[in-house]
Amino acid sequence: MSGPGAAPPTRLSAELERLGAVCRERSLTVGELLPGLAPRDQALLTAVLAAGFMHPVPLPGLSSVFGLIIALAGARMARGLGPWVPARWHGRHLPGRRLGGVFTAAAAGMRRVEHFIKPRGRWLSAHPLTERFSGGVIAFCGLLLAMPAPPGLNFAPAIPIVLLSLGILEEDLLLLAAGYLGATLNVLLFGGLALFGWSGVRALLG
Repeated sequence: MSGPGAAPPTRLSAELERLGAVCRERSLTVGELLPGLAPRDQALLTAVLAAGFMHPVPLPGLSSVFGLIIALAGARMARGLGPWVPARWHGRHLPGRRLGGVFTAAAAGMRRVEHFIKPRGRWLSAHPLTERFSGGVIAFCGLLLAMPAPPGLNFAPAIPIVLLSLGILEEDLLLLAAGYLGATLNVLLFGGLALFGWSGVRALLG
């Protein structure tokens, strides 16, 4: 935690807006994007990368790359390790203009909900084991995000990733609980896809 005289942490909406402006200027590589993130911790990385998928608009090619990065970051959180991305991923190009629009739209959405987020239940939400468990759940949802899925379904695993990441950053037990619930619903959704296919799941939901 920051000391009493420390500057307040950067809000996620501001970080997304800044990244959106950078991405609209030119095409970026993974290696150029990641160092541009504010050095808070890996939860900020997973929140930023997943926030762009919190809508039903498909983003072909991005979900697999970002999902794997999120899964790796979550796995390292679960093991209590710091950030790391394989060197061979650094040169992979990202569609800057499209990604910039995604980040800017995600920033607008985050600004509408950020004032509801605050520390809650810190006796549990701030516990190191809670962060490690949440990192493992983030890693699992990152793998779901990276998997081939029906168009427009990327938002399903992205939602618990963002909730858990913000819960870790803000030590908010309510957000963590919502993230665990979202991850459980993803298990049911993707399990249903594996067993019955997309048409079968739609029939069950309908």
